[in-house]
Amino acid sequence: MYSIDCYAQEDLKETKEERILYIIKKTDGYEIYGYIIEDNGREILVETKSIGKIYINKTDLVEMSPVKSEKVESAEYGNVNVGGPYSTRYYFTTNALTVKKHENYAMLHLYGPEVHFSLSDKLSLGIMTTWIASPFAIAGKYSLYSKENTHLAVGSIIGSSGFIQNGKAFGGLHWLTATNGSRKTNLSISLGYGYINFGSALDIGEKYRFDKMYDQSAGYMAVDAVQEEVLGVNKEDINLYADQFQDAVVLGISGITPVGKSSSFIFDSMVFFRKGQKVNYSDYPVTVEYIDSTHAQGPDVTETHTIEYGEISSGDRSATILFMPSMRFQQSHNKAIQVSLGGFININSDGLTTTPFPMVSWLRQF
Repeated sequence: MYSIDCYAQEDLKETKEERILYIIKKTDGYEIYGYIIEDNGREILVETKSIGKIYINKTDLVEMSPVKSEKVESAEYGNVNVGGPYSTRYYFTTNALTVKKHENYAMLHLYGPEVHFSLSDKLSLGIMTTWIASPFAIAGKYSLYSKENTHLAVGSIIGSSGFIQNGKAFGGLHWLTATNGSRKTNLSISLGYGYINFGSALDIGEKYRFDKMYDQSAGYMAVDAVQEEVLGVNKEDINLYADQFQDAVVLGISGITPVGKSSSFIFDSMVFFRKGQKVNYSDYPVTVEYIDSTHAQGPDVTETHTIEYGEISSGDRSATILFMPSMRFQQSHNKAIQVSLGGFININSDGLTTTPFPMVSWLRQF
């Protein structure tokens, strides 16, 4: 009897050492790491590290693949939060990891929602908007290459102002992203081109500037009078308007790493490099009537002066940095909440200005 117990213990130990770890992918998007200890044809019994033994119907299975890496085995065994739709993005930008079919998800921000649909294992399309449905944008990502820890993808966002300005404003952002790493820990570098048409002229300063002031004390008309009476321009509306269309080269650096069993730190950033708007004017001759103050009863004297318009510029090249250090808290495989302490940094010839932009969002898979 003792000898039988001894053999049974030895066989059990040997069987445990020979068991194969599997990654089990379900139709609802779950990815479970565990050992298959029973298969009755209709369902399988899986032993996981974090939640113990669970039964899974075979009709709910998409794929079962053995895990060969011991590193993955020790790190991911029983972790139901590995993979999923949120592993393909950071807070705002996306990485180049492949999307997977059935990994549709919604992301609810304080300002509005966005919904993304996985059309295939490489292509996803989404809609982004505000709670008043304006402005809105269509987003898409296509995976070009994915092997081990190297991934490459292209993406685009095309948007319109919608009800605001009767849809006259529109813009787009197109990029190429390279990602190195796994779904839990990775780093991405993106290079893109962005543009926007504001739908109306932009006021960037005073429109008329002169090479000299007319000395009103000596009988000449003041600059305001020249602009109003001679040029026919109201002094309250003397503005310089820049081109409605503005564009920028965009550089993005983003990454994610776990900091606990159900939380991850995200660093998301984008830098927009822009050229300043410039408007040039030609010399413009105007006729100015004045009274020579040196003669009390002197006749009116009419002179013609040339008003020289200088080059007016909104500034030299500038850069705007959007940075979003964030935390993602994974409540379950299909639920997560993100908190970002982001902001804008604008750098131009006038100096540096900063604007905080904190955000909270909720992610839900459907």
